[in-house]
Amino acid sequence: MESIIDTINATEDLKKLNVVEKKVLAKDLRELILDVVSKNGGHLASNLGVVELTIALHTVFDVPEDKIIWDVGHQIYAHKILTGRKEKIYTLRNLDGLSGFPKVCESECDCFDTGHSSTSISVGLGMARARDLLGNNHKVVAIIGDGSLTGGMALEGLNDVGSSNASMIVVLNDNEMSISKNVGGIAKLLAKIRTKRVYKESNRTIKRVTNSIPLIRKASC
Repeated sequence: MESIIDTINATEDLKKLNVVEKKVLAKDLRELILDVVSKNGGHLASNLGVVELTIALHTVFDVPEDKIIWDVGHQIYAHKILTGRKEKIYTLRNLDGLSGFPKVCESECDCFDTGHSSTSISVGLGMARARDLLGNNHKVVAIIGDGSLTGGMALEGLNDVGSSNASMIVVLNDNEMSISKNVGGIAKLLAKIRTKRVYKESNRTIKRVTNSIPLIRKASC
């Protein structure tokens, strides 16, 4: 049986897949990441948690023209696999191999050498302003988690974005995860949002629709 992931050599290949095939691709990505991390070490849970998000981002946006900034750089394994580095993924975190974080010198699809954390919004706003000054029109997308959102630099970035004419997108990956328990006003606000009826009903609808899609594999010729 042919794996969907075997047909993906660039993000252009991903865009050709239908919803069923993307569901299979998510399973393939998780299996590959599990295998790589079991051999090389690395960040497992954070990468498994953003598989569908990564597929969605590369379905909608066009890298490297569009800029995707990962606030927590160690969530980038699926991104690397989908942006032409699949054949090198087993060199991850090895000498002269792929980095466990975004690296501008490694691929033009990595637009910022992200470490950890709370920098993505400020970086994205800087990129958006530079884009506007140069007269370009590509998209700038910052991916930030609920834990990173509480960092001072993230809050300063949000404050600046809110008063800026520069256009950028901020995606909140609200996974209720951090190095330690999330505390404070933002954590309480997000907890309230999660318990709202409309939020819970939309989540159930998405899960129901997703689970109703049969998980199939393409038969090899």
